[in-house]
Amino acid sequence: MSEPARLDSNGAKPGDGAHSDGLLRCGSLTYTRKGLVVLFCWLLWGDFCFNLMETIVPSIIPLKLQSLGSANWLISLIMTTLPGVFNTTICPWVSFKSDRYRSRWGRRIPFILFTMPFLTASLLLIGFSDSLGGWLHRVFFSGSAISQGAVVIILLGVFVGMFDLFNMFVGSVYYYLYNDVVPEHYQSRFMGWSRLVGVATSTLYNFFIYKYALSHMREIYVGAALLYFFGFGLMCLKVREGSYPPVEEGGGGGFLADVRVFFRDCFSIPFYWLIFLGNMFAAIGATSGVFNVFFLQSLGLDLDQIGKSAAIAGALVAICLAFAGWLADKWHPVKVEAYVTAFSVLPLMMGLLWLFIDPPPGHILFWIIVGGSVFSALLTAVNAVVAMPRIMHLFPREQFGAFCGAQSMVRAAGTMIGGAGVGIFLDLVRRMVPESGMYFYRYAVVWQVFFALLTFAFCYAVFRRWRRLGGESGYVPPMQGQQASLASAPPSRPERASGGLMVPVILAWAGLCLMLAAYLVYFAWVAKDPHSAMICGAFLAAFIVSLWIFRRLMAFMERA
Repeated sequence: MSEPARLDSNGAKPGDGAHSDGLLRCGSLTYTRKGLVVLFCWLLWGDFCFNLMETIVPSIIPLKLQSLGSANWLISLIMTTLPGVFNTTICPWVSFKSDRYRSRWGRRIPFILFTMPFLTASLLLIGFSDSLGGWLHRVFFSGSAISQGAVVIILLGVFVGMFDLFNMFVGSVYYYLYNDVVPEHYQSRFMGWSRLVGVATSTLYNFFIYKYALSHMREIYVGAALLYFFGFGLMCLKVREGSYPPVEEGGGGGFLADVRVFFRDCFSIPFYWLIFLGNMFAAIGATSGVFNVFFLQSLGLDLDQIGKSAAIAGALVAICLAFAGWLADKWHPVKVEAYVTAFSVLPLMMGLLWLFIDPPPGHILFWIIVGGSVFSALLTAVNAVVAMPRIMHLFPREQFGAFCGAQSMVRAAGTMIGGAGVGIFLDLVRRMVPESGMYFYRYAVVWQVFFALLTFAFCYAVFRRWRRLGGESGYVPPMQGQQASLASAPPSRPERASGGLMVPVILAWAGLCLMLAAYLVYFAWVAKDPHSAMICGAFLAAFIVSLWIFRRLMAFMERA
């Protein structure tokens, strides 16, 4: 790899971007264009290894636990509440300490390398949990009331907990590395390629591997462990961080002093609380995602159809990601997030349809879902690209890790509440609804819609406040001690609704309407079910009107 030259031995941070000498700078690092391409290649290789590892664990474990007879509340506890505990404790501490850590390897990479052997071991143990559980049951519990399945469930809980613990060190700092080594002017474009790699990885996994999730679980986890250790480890050795300014006074003095500085800097400004709480409600809504595979199975799709529909949707998003970074440079990430968060309520509301009627057969539903994903791919790609640049823009750069840690702490509280709550909610619904089988999983969408509305309310408040703090042209992240002057800051000039940004929104909206029209045609002329056709028609009429409501809402938001 062509190593970036290091500038400013005193630790001063030069401006990012291209300079008159043709070099590209990020802090104390400087790159030629060839060097930046090499950097991107190594970071994207790391993305592939890391994303594959993180895709495998949450996709297989719920299926394995359900096959062993685990209760929904226990699945939710293992998959969402337990990581939430670590997010509340480990992530903020690691984020805060990594901002202030200085070594020859940088301030982020040492945290990744230290935990790599332990994370690899946890993946291997998960893969061999069936064999270990069988051995333990034969040796210690043979003839007892404790079944082999119960022993395996306990082991999976322990091993997944180990994985979550050590992965929290990696997840807490890995994406901060982008902010430290990628020039600011290229961050959106890099995030486009990063998301492209992530989606391509998920697509390949869903299309070729996911159908073997239960039959070849051991082989999948062993492969993921080896790829992570050797592949991701190689990326860490090839990517170099620059030098950083000396740690400010107050960053040392022991654990309690660190805690005081952390809470003072991150939680004393109301504006950041709006960001944190919006993120928390989004996390609570997302906790139902662990049951998404069961929701799709309740609609009549099998694992092969679920995996292939996700793979096709991922491939379509991947195509759009190739140029989504350029669009993100054109539309500000804070504005894009506001638009997408508002629109995201609509596809969730369409899921409410299946509470009133039964869907078409799986082979028909599969193609309707695939058709809808063609229209939503561009909006999904743009949203995926701007998520990280949005918080890079909103949070102070030199304290980026600490603020991300604070956000993770609040989000984790939501994850723990939501993780336990959604499992209990679905178990209560299971007892209350008369339908048998997996029908009760369709109520997960009620949970999602409610918290999507709360998320948009806070995203709207962030957008309004961001504009008062200068908006696209003049925003500076508020710091502790500046509240008084910021409270009286004049609002930025009112802007017209972004017509270009409405293009992916309208495409996604058209996809939803076409899906509802396809359902209407099926029930009216193929299944000859007038009741279901009438309900589809009512949903279609409501969704046609929804675009006008959405445009009015966005125009008001940008004028306010």
